[in-house]
Amino acid sequence: MKILDCTLRDGGYYTGWNFSKNLFENYLKTVSKLNISIIELGYLSDVKDENGLFYHLNKEILKKAKSIIRKDQKVFAMVNFKEIKSFQQLDKLLFDKNKVLDGIRFAVPPSKIKDLNKMINKISNKYKDLSINVNLMYLSKWIHNEKMIVKLFKNISKNIDILSFVDSYGALTPAQIEKFLHQVQDKNLYKIKIGTHFHNNCGLALANSLAAYEAGSDVTDTTFTGMGRGAGNAETELLLANFSDKNNKISGFELSNLLEIFYEMKKKMNWGSSFAYAFAAMNGFSQSQMMELIQNRRLDPGTAVKAISNQTKKRDQIKLRNIKNLVKLKNSKKNSPILIGGAPSLLDYGDYFFDKVDNLRPVILSGSNALFNFIKLNKKIKNPLILILSGNEVKKMSVFKIKNILNKIKLYGIIAEKEFLPKNFKFYNKKNLVTSSSIALNPLHLTGLVLESLKIKKLSLAFFDGNPESEKGRIVMQDTQDSVEKINQIGVKVHTLTKSYLKVKQENFW
Repeated sequence: MKILDCTLRDGGYYTGWNFSKNLFENYLKTVSKLNISIIELGYLSDVKDENGLFYHLNKEILKKAKSIIRKDQKVFAMVNFKEIKSFQQLDKLLFDKNKVLDGIRFAVPPSKIKDLNKMINKISNKYKDLSINVNLMYLSKWIHNEKMIVKLFKNISKNIDILSFVDSYGALTPAQIEKFLHQVQDKNLYKIKIGTHFHNNCGLALANSLAAYEAGSDVTDTTFTGMGRGAGNAETELLLANFSDKNNKISGFELSNLLEIFYEMKKKMNWGSSFAYAFAAMNGFSQSQMMELIQNRRLDPGTAVKAISNQTKKRDQIKLRNIKNLVKLKNSKKNSPILIGGAPSLLDYGDYFFDKVDNLRPVILSGSNALFNFIKLNKKIKNPLILILSGNEVKKMSVFKIKNILNKIKLYGIIAEKEFLPKNFKFYNKKNLVTSSSIALNPLHLTGLVLESLKIKKLSLAFFDGNPESEKGRIVMQDTQDSVEKINQIGVKVHTLTKSYLKVKQENFW
């Protein structure tokens, strides 16, 4: 069985497809000494986005890769078929790269195979030396559908070199894989090479890869330390170790050095199997959904499980219960509310700030950090004070005697997501406890939805400084900027009263 290592392509979901020159060259030099047949470096794409070089591979980076790896090793790139609108678009992507690129792969669901065939046949006619490969997604959804398997091999293009099956949800077992691949061998009319790509949600990606090898898989996809979207993939180094008799140089310094780099990245980015990813897999949710909750929405795995199990609700059908009870917020159309961020600068400038704020303007605290900073400020204000709690923010308040603290600061109201609110949660002003049916929204986004429901068109921000020094901080910053754009789209205009990283208009508050 041949190994296709797609660390930089699949691992890009954690780095935005940005990898340093040192890591890139270290990776290639190490791979050149291992029993790896194909290296998938990233994507070919002309889409305008914020992704890095390894999502938009160019001729120079492909040429560099070819100069470092062995002559018997191949360089592949993935094409996101959803992005391709015409053969002319794909032709333009390939035209200057085909001499330094050995193959391309398309990841598609079975329902799109006929559409893809038309494109493949045109590519094959023009680029005769280019290996064309397909990754068929969502295997667990149709693994037992024999009619679909028969239909698939009747419709598949003869110009495909490798047809790989992707366990998109990471929910399959070795026994299922072996049985399926034996079926495939009987139906494979054109004797196309068979490949496999396993996700590690349930910790079975390596076991499934070994089962696929025993059942006759020609190629399997792996990544170093399993780096890949969500729970990741089968580990390249562990599969190599299982074939150690064919890998005499596996214990070399270069591999240890490279793995150390990826181990450090894994500590920060936290890919790998877990209860949350296993839960997602077994309940038919993709790991990209779970990854989005854990990475971008900053939920702990337990809370993410709760969130994903309730995601059947449509985002545009969010209900707010008791919202009209917040009369002082409802009547603040002339005195637009101020949302206070969680930056520590509130402690430095909060006194001056609140002395200048009109006491009719509602002040909204955007979560636990904003609440804790306001408590530390020890400033008495007459403004209606409201606390926003989204996702697992309510858990972070458990270290305080909530009832006494909220009484002390004379909190006027709380807006919290119902799914995360403990049953024994007590608030002295019960009628002003507003619940939202949303799931783990950014506090700014949730605030915008509240204001829209009350027909309030303007929101002021303060103390949104950002924390670009940490990976988590940068994720929060991007999520908050995205929220600005979302609430602008629903008619709530945002500006800031203090210096902010957010791309919004700043008013000179002083």
